[in-house]
Amino acid sequence: MLKLLGRRRHTSKLIWVLIVLLIFLVSAGVFGYTRPLPVISPNITLKLSTPSGATLAWPSGGEAAIGALGYGTIMTAGTQTPEPTASVAKLITALAVLNKYPLEPGQSGPTITLTAADVAIYKQYVAEDGSVVLVQAGEQITEYQALEAMMLPSANNIADSLAIWAFGSLANYSTFANQFVTTLGLAQTHIGSDASGFLPNTTSTASDLVALGLDAIKNPVLAAITSEAKATLPLAGTVDNVNWLLGEDGIFGIKTGNSNQAGGVYIFAAHDSIDANHIVTVVGALQGIATLQDALDQAVPLLNSVKQNFALSEVVQANQIVGYYKTPWGSATPAATKNSLTAVIWKGVPLQPTVSLTPLRSPESNGSLAGQLSLNSAGESLSVPIDLTQPIPKPPLLWRICHHKLDL
Repeated sequence: MLKLLGRRRHTSKLIWVLIVLLIFLVSAGVFGYTRPLPVISPNITLKLSTPSGATLAWPSGGEAAIGALGYGTIMTAGTQTPEPTASVAKLITALAVLNKYPLEPGQSGPTITLTAADVAIYKQYVAEDGSVVLVQAGEQITEYQALEAMMLPSANNIADSLAIWAFGSLANYSTFANQFVTTLGLAQTHIGSDASGFLPNTTSTASDLVALGLDAIKNPVLAAITSEAKATLPLAGTVDNVNWLLGEDGIFGIKTGNSNQAGGVYIFAAHDSIDANHIVTVVGALQGIATLQDALDQAVPLLNSVKQNFALSEVVQANQIVGYYKTPWGSATPAATKNSLTAVIWKGVPLQPTVSLTPLRSPESNGSLAGQLSLNSAGESLSVPIDLTQPIPKPPLLWRICHHKLDL
């Protein structure tokens, strides 16, 4: 009787253990099934092909560089050793003066009264066979007119007079300008003892001169002045722009330079119309060329070769897969661009698009927005949405019940 009673008690305990175990398993299964599913991080797989390299018609001597708005300096040729800049130094003078006495488009700025000291500067440059415009003591000229006189006929005397008016002396101007060019990122540019570039101690490289040209055309007042074919000054009358290529091949600026020590120096800016909706602004620089005429002659084929290397291209196609959402339970859902994206490209320079995909949880339906692809092209920000091409499926029941690793 006692043995039977013992067996019954043992059986009862076993049943209770099984019941408790069953309750635990059911509870664990319910917990596993009802808890949030893990976040699924995307794997980005987009790779773009590199366009073939650009071929340019570089000048036969000296050094050169080209760039474009939105790109910066793109390519260089030659040693990129600092050499005398000649009169393209006046672009730095103009930017420095406009930094201290800024003008808005349409403004003339302060009136400058020229003195005997300005006449003496004029006579000194005449004696040295430098480029000048006639001045006289008591003559009044606006800041804008002074900039025109300095940039169009490349008047050395006005460059020095304007710098002295703005900064008190040429020494003060040189100190300011050498600090100023560092803020423009012109690491290989040095300002010498005049503001005109007539002396050979103002030096730079073609690469820096491209960066200088890009800054010059970003200033609307200076860009407008350098694109003028003619100007009228109070005493000198009508003066012509010595940039003889102005208006040809899309050229709208910027500055010529020429001296015995520098040879021919030329910074040009031109519009390259890819199509009606895409225009690239090209800036090039040639330095240390034998003569200014040689620099101008060689600038045209260089510019034309640059234009041949910009092109409108379909960077990504519609429905192009850029990544996958791989789930812990073994599925892989593609994410693809919703539309195609067309941009201006430079041959030989691969575009670097940014793919931004949002971590998701299952389930997500086909066509759900997953992120975007964006890139900068010729200074323009472009983007296209990225969608899921198929749903992210729910996990199988057994995985959901049994899988205990949770990534919240």
